[in-house]
Amino acid sequence: MQRRFLLALGTAILVACGGGDAADPSVVRADSAGVRLITSTGPDKPLGWKFDTVGVLRDSVGEPWLFTNVSTSDVLTDRAGRVYVLEREPAVRRFGRDGKYERSFGRRGGAPGEMQLPFLMRQQGDSIAVLDLARQAIVRWDPEFEPISDIRLDGAFADVRDFSFRPGGVWLLRQYQADSATVNSFHLDSGSTSPSFKISRPTPRMVQVSCSGGLNFSAPFPPFFSPAIQFDASGGRVLVNVGPGYDLQLIEGTRHIARIRRDLVPRAPTVDDVRAQFPDGMKIQFGGSAACTLDLEALIASAGIAEWLPFVTGVALLSDGTMWVKRSGNAKPVVLDVFDSDGSYAGTLTGHSLPVGRLPTGEVLFPVDDEDSGGVVIARVQISK
Repeated sequence: MQRRFLLALGTAILVACGGGDAADPSVVRADSAGVRLITSTGPDKPLGWKFDTVGVLRDSVGEPWLFTNVSTSDVLTDRAGRVYVLEREPAVRRFGRDGKYERSFGRRGGAPGEMQLPFLMRQQGDSIAVLDLARQAIVRWDPEFEPISDIRLDGAFADVRDFSFRPGGVWLLRQYQADSATVNSFHLDSGSTSPSFKISRPTPRMVQVSCSGGLNFSAPFPPFFSPAIQFDASGGRVLVNVGPGYDLQLIEGTRHIARIRRDLVPRAPTVDDVRAQFPDGMKIQFGGSAACTLDLEALIASAGIAEWLPFVTGVALLSDGTMWVKRSGNAKPVVLDVFDSDGSYAGTLTGHSLPVGRLPTGEVLFPVDDEDSGGVVIARVQISK
């Protein structure tokens, strides 16, 4: 089974063209009050890097570990080359430097170190922190995986929907209601009342939903393609994009150091764009119950569609400074733009998931779908530029 994964992802991508540099006429560089402005012009170009799979995360007997779903906010790596993956059971799994499963920590409950609805996972020095929306708390463990005190989602952490600790502080993404809009605001520190970035979108509409099997309920649905704030952090830097535009903001601590763009032309989304995001229908699931497939056409009619199709639906900032931008949302094949650490556009990659981490060895972690089981494995990939 593992061999099939290695063959699937290990096919080399060898294209003659490579990334841009400071002398590349397609990369326009300027400076504004100490902020580097980097704009890459021209159409998509194939990424000229080579990808070789080294292995996958495995269980204790060497079989590939199958996950239900994996995103950048579910995976962490440490300085020793170990990998931590948050699962919704709930539990955190740790895998050793050889990629083999070592141990789990965290369990269901309401006490320190326990979770009910884990949403995402971050690092605080050598400690692990998980945002639990059901408990309205950030649940934490020390380097020995012993529970430490929760951080309640009130006061300086009120309305937090995402966060990332940095040296000397924390970046926060808040979400709250204001009049008839839902506001997302990004703050460079917990003590900052004025956001550095903010976006408003229509408040989700309550929509009547009927599923096969007689399940009927009302649920809030925002317009499809509503703009959002995407971010990812590595070390003391954070990469932020405020939708629907293509405008990456690179920040070090609390200092804005670069804006990175591509000169792509925006367009309005269509019903066909929504269908492409959910080719098998929109599915939701409650606890351990069977998945419910919603009437996508009825949802489109009730919730509506946003004015602009977002360019950026996910970002990843790796420890080597490379920046990865997902443009395709849930649609297949996945389309990624990759930028070198100097902010120049390196090329576009099709068919690979957004990377979820980078190991001290230089290996990059990619989720890979397993068509047989419907699960996901995490592959360790060596990249040659």
